Amino acid sequence: MASQTRLIDTLPPPKRVKPMEVLALGFSRTGTMSLKRALEQLGYSVYHMEECATRWQEKHVSLFEEATKAKLLGQGKLWTGEELDRVLQNYTALEDIPCLHFVDELLEQYPDAKVILTTRDVDSWQKSMEQSFYKILDIRILPFMVAIDPIFWRPYYFLLKSSLDKWTDGDHSNKEALRRTFVEHYAHVRSKVPKSKLLEFHPREGWTPLCTFLGKEVPKDKLFPRVNDAASTVNLHRLIVAIRLWHIFGKYLGMLAAVGVGYGLLRWSRTYH
Repeated sequence: MASQTRLIDTLPPPKRVKPMEVLALGFSRTGTMSLKRALEQLGYSVYHMEECATRWQEKHVSLFEEATKAKLLGQGKLWTGEELDRVLQNYTALEDIPCLHFVDELLEQYPDAKVILTTRDVDSWQKSMEQSFYKILDIRILPFMVAIDPIFWRPYYFLLKSSLDKWTDGDHSNKEALRRTFVEHYAHVRSKVPKSKLLEFHPREGWTPLCTFLGKEVPKDKLFPRVNDAASTVNLHRLIVAIRLWHIFGKYLGMLAAVGVGYGLLRWSRTYH
């Protein structure tokens, strides 16, 4: 029996025009969205979970579902760095999940890229995770969304849940495993990257250390971005649920509304004519 074609195999080899310049390999909830906005202001094109999600029509969430299943669950053939670049070829910087699971592959594929580790006190990080990732995964309607929305919510939910599964040894209540994974991840990146190519950075430090590291001028009259607090992240996911429900069922609601209007007009016609 012929092996099943992987989704990544349907994409052509990459034709990268600009090099990958920045690998931001800090954990989610360490200011990655603020850094994304800052890097964009400095002229980088940044791949982040936000970008993966908004490009769902180009199958980015499904592509990374495939890659992550192979990497974390051993389901299927592992993606190579070149295969990752098929998805990432139009970007000059990356950060956050799902890329975060492919540290070694990315460092090998982009050896000239500079590496940024967004940092955060582990206690503060754990609290932020509990107020964001945990609350998102606890949204009651999500199992229903996964069942009815194989295009977006099924792969997207998998990317969120599989990340937390990995970080907690499969038990979301295991906060010690969560904290240990955080510490081990940072130690691993530090062990792989020469200090001359590594910046450990907290967004509160602002533009100066970031721009110095990247060889960029500090933007004039622009405050360093501060975005994506835990509460707004959870609310955003509730909004995405509503949008996808409307996308899936909106046409049926429109039909029901049309039937209702037609029925009302018919009753009015019979009553007054």
